[in-house]
Amino acid sequence: MKGVENFKKQLIQYFPEEKEAINQYVDLVFDVVKSMGSYYSVKALPAILSRLLGRKMRKKYLQYASKTTYEVMQSLTQNETLIKVLTGQYGDYGLPPKQSSFAMHATVVRHYFNCGSFPVGGSSQIAETTDPVIEKSGGTILINAEVDHILTEKNTAVGVQMKDGKAFRAKYVISSTGIFNTYEKLIPPSVSEKYKLHLQLEKVNPSVAHACLYLGLKGSPEALKLPKNNLWIYPEEGDHDSIVENYLSNPKAPFPVVYVSFPAAKDPSWSARYPGRSTIDIITLMPFDLVKQWQGTRWMKRGKAYEEFKEDMSQRLLEILYNHLPHLKSKIDHYELSTPLTTQNFVNYKEGEIYGIDHTPERFKQKFLQPKTPIKRFYLTGQDIVTAGVGGAMFSGVVTASAMVGKNLVKKIYKN
Repeated sequence: MKGVENFKKQLIQYFPEEKEAINQYVDLVFDVVKSMGSYYSVKALPAILSRLLGRKMRKKYLQYASKTTYEVMQSLTQNETLIKVLTGQYGDYGLPPKQSSFAMHATVVRHYFNCGSFPVGGSSQIAETTDPVIEKSGGTILINAEVDHILTEKNTAVGVQMKDGKAFRAKYVISSTGIFNTYEKLIPPSVSEKYKLHLQLEKVNPSVAHACLYLGLKGSPEALKLPKNNLWIYPEEGDHDSIVENYLSNPKAPFPVVYVSFPAAKDPSWSARYPGRSTIDIITLMPFDLVKQWQGTRWMKRGKAYEEFKEDMSQRLLEILYNHLPHLKSKIDHYELSTPLTTQNFVNYKEGEIYGIDHTPERFKQKFLQPKTPIKRFYLTGQDIVTAGVGGAMFSGVVTASAMVGKNLVKKIYKN
């Protein structure tokens, strides 16, 4: 049942006495998203225009972004059950209601009003579709090519030095590897010290880390009756914040949120490519501290104790799956758990964080989270300068390109 009217109708059936609050909530979500364009446009403006117009252009969005999700929800209703239901998607950005910015929450909620999307052929199609466009424009995608540091001359970025010793010179350099990776690992210490970049990093925090259980099953999605919708599973007792706090202090406590996705069922091309097989992903929060003792070990060679830890977590997640879909119990052919160390290994995030930096109210007040940096011809892009998720990361590319060429490319894209 996609669509905002269906969303409201179903919620009002569950909470008939909260009809006014539900309608106000939906209106507010649209209001926040409408004010978002002006806020992000400032990030692409030349410095002088940003100083002149920035405060006015940011004002409305910051009215929402500067408040927590819970603060805003409580201004609409005192029904804690309704608040828990309406904020259930916090797993999509990693912070429970009393910590997250309402602007981030509203962005995710608005995105799903018209239902989610899934790339036919799987997520690899994003890269395969983009690759020819990049090559046609004279670009090249390199894999297994790690950058050691940004090359600078007279406080101007002139290229990158690779781990294997090769150097690539360029007129402009753009980093999408995250604000912490960029400023702590890629910028020469002398340049970082000059612009006090380390002080900027003290104003933001890494987001939450996660574990993901990847399942391979015998049987097609149709034969296994796999749903196309995601499952969001929570403990019945307590609000989201107290449940998360309880889990962080006691990892044996119930998982605060378990997200179950069925990619094989969502992809219409799946069965033609992999007949008689299916996949499921199960995700939950996992503090980096739980795996910190194995930091420095090699992927897939972390030792017996680590494998036992993973097996215990896997069985806990499988039990939750079987509680909801018991008929899958004998259909699991293979499973493998990733932890924050896996994310650290493949994405190179410091503590395996999944969403870059936390989406707190404080985060949205930081003006340095923009494409332009103090280093000439060096720009930032990616989820840290906009928001988490595929959509946020993609939109950041438009914002960065706009800042570089001095044109509002957002309008051009929407026009086309």
